[in-house]
Amino acid sequence: MGELYLCYDPSLDRKVVVKRVPVGTSEELLNRFHREASLLSGVAHPGYAHVYRYWLVDGRPAMAMEFIDGLTLREILDLRKTLPLDVALCIGWSVMEALRHAHLHGIIHRDVKPANILISHSGQVKLLDFGVARFENHSDLTMPGMVVGTTSYMSAEQAKGEDLDERSDVYSLALCLYEAILGTHPFRKDQSDATLTALLTKNARSLWLCRTGTPFSLSRLIALSMNRNRSRRPRDGSAFLQLLDKSWKQKGRDREAYLAAYMAALRSGRPFEMPLPRLGIPAWVWITGGLFAGFAAGVGLTFLCR
Repeated sequence: MGELYLCYDPSLDRKVVVKRVPVGTSEELLNRFHREASLLSGVAHPGYAHVYRYWLVDGRPAMAMEFIDGLTLREILDLRKTLPLDVALCIGWSVMEALRHAHLHGIIHRDVKPANILISHSGQVKLLDFGVARFENHSDLTMPGMVVGTTSYMSAEQAKGEDLDERSDVYSLALCLYEAILGTHPFRKDQSDATLTALLTKNARSLWLCRTGTPFSLSRLIALSMNRNRSRRPRDGSAFLQLLDKSWKQKGRDREAYLAAYMAALRSGRPFEMPLPRLGIPAWVWITGGLFAGFAAGVGLTFLCR
């Protein structure tokens, strides 16, 4: 889609990423580039990289975007292969919130994959690259039957070139979560044709059976979201998050601080075993209360036995 440069903005003393279309870019890609800039500047959300400026550089469109210092989920998986369950779910939750916001504005991303999910060192999660996104209220740039996206993370309907809706993005994110939790892609083969055949005909193994400690309800949610029949998936991002909340209940919501701690451990090469803190009454209150209750019960029994 474009050339990327890390630049310095002296007017505000900050780093920015400048994205510019290559020489000889087709009219279709120029239109996509312009649409991506319009989307990111007009549909603001914490889960997207902000666009600061759009202009021409040597006659070619360019946009200055927020610089996020971090790693993509693809880079993290290449380093660690798998993620702690709570880390994967924190990332998945944040990406689905960004997708839900896009869906509410009639936008289907169509290219959700680990390389387009960025986790900053401060714990922010950003969904990148809306270059092939489809706008429900605008004429699409693809012809009927044309396939866009990344083969390994396409839904069945996307691979067939069918009309897409929110459930295609739900599928792709669920597949990213599956890979992050288990450490392997269930359908990827050496050849693209073989990958397409696998995702159109094979079922992924159950996470509940393959990774110890995975809640059955979570495994079921991801399996449903990866179903080849889109009618069986959660209807949109909101439905997915409701089901995720039920299967991941009693977990804390300070995901950003938690992910920042994980990224710090990643940078230092340390293992990371800390679970996400739970909501509600702190553990020390429950422990103290339990000790006090036990003491009171003991005193009561002493008096009863006299």
